Amino acid sequence: MADTEKQTENERVIFHVDLDAFFVEVERQNDPSLRGKPVVIGGIGPRGVVATASYEARKFGVHSAMATAVARRLCPQAIFMRGTHGLYRKVSKKFMNILREYSPNVVPVSVDEAYLDMSGTERLYGQPIETANMIRDAVRSELGLPVSIGIGPSKLVAKVSTEHAKPDGVFQVRQQEAETFFAPQSVRNLPGIGPKAAEALAKLEITTLGQLATASLGPLRRALGPNHAEHVQRRARGIDDSPLRERVKAKSISSETTFETDVSSRSELEKVLKNLSERVGTRLRKSGQRARGTSIKLRYGDFTTITRQRTFQVPGDGDQLIYDTAHALLVTAMRQRGDPVRLVGVAVTGLGEQAAQLSLLDQNPMADSNTSEAMDVIRSRYGDEAISRGSR
Repeated sequence: MADTEKQTENERVIFHVDLDAFFVEVERQNDPSLRGKPVVIGGIGPRGVVATASYEARKFGVHSAMATAVARRLCPQAIFMRGTHGLYRKVSKKFMNILREYSPNVVPVSVDEAYLDMSGTERLYGQPIETANMIRDAVRSELGLPVSIGIGPSKLVAKVSTEHAKPDGVFQVRQQEAETFFAPQSVRNLPGIGPKAAEALAKLEITTLGQLATASLGPLRRALGPNHAEHVQRRARGIDDSPLRERVKAKSISSETTFETDVSSRSELEKVLKNLSERVGTRLRKSGQRARGTSIKLRYGDFTTITRQRTFQVPGDGDQLIYDTAHALLVTAMRQRGDPVRLVGVAVTGLGEQAAQLSLLDQNPMADSNTSEAMDVIRSRYGDEAISRGSR
């Protein structure tokens, strides 16, 4: 939109900063031969899912969350890679540190995107467009990565603006421009409108945000729910008063694996369960919290899914505690139904602060926690596969 006019006084200025095709671009830093080629990062097996696709692959219709098998059919010439997740975390940390040099109010959304409150910084950096280009130059200089920045008076407008900034650009929409800017766009461009909601709106002949903004509330309430319709309609006009703050801490941490072929071997399931327990345990300790219990998820070949949960005697964060509890749940579930398993998952639940009191009569959780923390150090230095607990 108009990028030469001065910012309206007292209007909030929110940046949505998004690294373009992050995983792909990090891999290209390590291997320049990947540049200019279609690259797909994600699960590479027949049941894998695309995490990120390069813009060269997107031209063929490949996108994130797509089944890898579909991506292979659409773009068979693409280079398919699992990715280097430890490296992505390191680069993400550097990225966030760059953003914090420009604003004390940085809210990470994921490893490759964040919101910044840049309100009132014009005297320090200049107009928002100028500041955004400074940030882009800094990211490019220090990390060698392209970044797109959407600027708006709210998180919502900044987020939608970013899609118009891609790839590797800047796009600003001010509050007085927001409703006009939103009106011709598809309802799917509004964060929070998924395929089911879009289908329900299409039945009302509502396909654009302008139509959604002016629709009668009665039909909207029946399509979207009585407590949701008015909120969605306000957002369709580009109105968003939500504060810029970090998300509430998750109530659970989970990890799961889908097998390429259904598994009936108990020993193989136990091996995967142990690996998942260690992954979850590592993330739990990084969060600085303890869990009150563990749950497992099993999905069978007919897509029937069950979950089983058990509470710990004492809150903990050790890998062995998580695995032992998950294993007991697995044994019970397999006794009840011994069919081959398509997916297995592990989660820790009831998360609380690290200060949770441990029983003085039971020192095992503390010993388990200390051992697990020592293993975390080894894994962070030498890789996730460097060390694992032996089977009992």
